Amino acid sequence: MKQLKIAKNNYLQELGMEFKSLNSRERTNVFVRNAFICASRGLSTAKILGGMWDRDHSTVCHATKHHQANVNFSDEYVHYFKVAKKHLEKVPKLTNRKLPLRDPIILTEEIRKLEARVNFLEQENKHLKSLVEFYYNRYGKQD
Repeated sequence: MKQLKIAKNNYLQELGMEFKSLNSRERTNVFVRNAFICASRGLSTAKILGGMWDRDHSTVCHATKHHQANVNFSDEYVHYFKVAKKHLEKVPKLTNRKLPLRDPIILTEEIRKLEARVNFLEQENKHLKSLVEFYYNRYGKQD
């Protein structure tokens, strides 16, 4: 991710832009963000790519969805995309999308959520077993 941040900073520097000024929805700003995001796909997760621009993963999904239309209809976007690709050439690609390098804080949060889900499913399983036992006791087991 460090290399990705360096590539982003070099990209913005070449374009003569600052990250702080890109926080609006002005078309040029959106194109600069989205071109870099689309050029970065496969190098990191949607959550991380969005976070680099103070956005969430849905921004990455939206950028990806509209990439081809932007390429077809905007020379400005194509220029930003090519510049981004140039700066991303040396960033290693993810080889195993199931095990990307991730922030330990994010992983800890995901583990907590999964543990809560397992706990919920265990409680649901226990409840369903008690219902089955109740019906067997009340009506007898039917084959």
